Order: sequence, then C-alpha cells, then structure tokens
Amino acid sequence: MELKKGNSVKVKAGVLEPDTEQFEIGGWQGRIVEIDSTSSEEGTLVGIEWDVETLKLLPADYITQSEMEGLGWEMMVLFEADIEKAESRDSESDVKRMQDELAEKYYWSSLGEDGVRIAAVLGNTDRNDGKKCFDVWYKYLDANLTFPIKATVSELEVSGKIKDEETVVIHSLSTINDKFGINATVKLNNVNQDFPLCDLDAADNQSANYQLLYDYAIWFSNK
Repeated sequence: MELKKGNSVKVKAGVLEPDTEQFEIGGWQGRIVEIDSTSSEEGTLVGIEWDVETLKLLPADYITQSEMEGLGWEMMVLFEADIEKAESRDSESDVKRMQDELAEKYYWSSLGEDGVRIAAVLGNTDRNDGKKCFDVWYKYLDANLTFPIKATVSELEVSGKIKDEETVVIHSLSTINDKFGINATVKLNNVNQDFPLCDLDAADNQSANYQLLYDYAIWFSNK
C-alpha cells in the first residue's frame, strides 16, 4: 500500500490498542498525518487521525484515561502492517468539529479523579456559562453539605475581620458573587458574615463535607 499523508486508512481486524492491548481497534478509520520509516526496526510507523465515525465510537474510559495522562486520543501511531486502504467518510472540517465537541465534553478529565467528580456535578452544563455553573454548584452543595461545618480559611481573597487560617463555622450558603462565586454565611466570635466558599476548608478532612468543599474549590480555581 502506498503511504501518503491525507490518505484514508482503516485498522485491520484483530489489531489491539498498542499501549494497553486491552481492547481491539479493528475497523477504526482515519487519515494519515505522519509517516516514519526510520525510528523502528519493526516497520514503518504511521500516525492516523481518527475520522468522525471512529471518534463517535471511542470508549469513554479510553478518552478519560488519555486526558488524565495527558495523552492524545484524537490519533494513534500504528505499524504499516496493521492498516489497509479505505475510502474517506468525511471532511477534515467535520473531524475538527467532532474533536472540539469531545474535548469540551471531557474537559475536566485532565484533572484526574478530581475532574471526574467535577464532571459528575456539572453534567452537560456549558463550562463557559459561569452563572449556570455557579447555580448548579449551589444547588448541589446546598443539598449535600451537612451544616454546621467547622472550617478553616485556606486563602484570603477579601480583607475584613476574618484572617488567614482562622477557624470559623459555616452555617449555610448565602449568595452568589460574580467575582468570588458562592458565599457562605460563617460565624466568628458570635458574628455572622458572608465569606467566599472557595476559600474555606472543612476542618475534618475525613468528612464528606471536606471532599465537597475541596471539589468546588478545585473547580473554582480551574474554571
């Protein structure tokens, strides 16, 4: 088979995913984007960018794991012997749109297990819609946090009576601020005031409250 960049090829039946060899990729199809006949004694290496139909079939856990490890799922490098000629099924612009769609869907996976939990909270919420994301987090946290919560100030975004590393008690969630996100009603020295939730850590690091506040803070710092 003549190898040329831009040609469409598909993976032969029985070929396994080369990194883990845990699942078959026979029938996956795409376009040649790289050709390297010098770096391996086993044969010519071919970089293949998957087409739209193949991208739709990529296992979710494969994309998630790739994102967590900082690896690309949009393409794969195989030996020439593993592929055969195929007819194109789409355009390069179609491929780019599907890549962008999947990259958006799995955006939080790059944060590892933290990202998996964040994605579970936000679901299909547009991550670029800040107001909607804050609303989703507010409802989720209000339903799952157990008040009152003894907490410490991890960072200090605003000046006031509360100081860095101060211990406070969170009694409830209050408002949503465009700059600092969700505010919590906290009590210090028998005085209530609002304070950014993203700057508070639950004192009991073994509690469910700790994990919930941690996940929100991670999302807030990466949004």
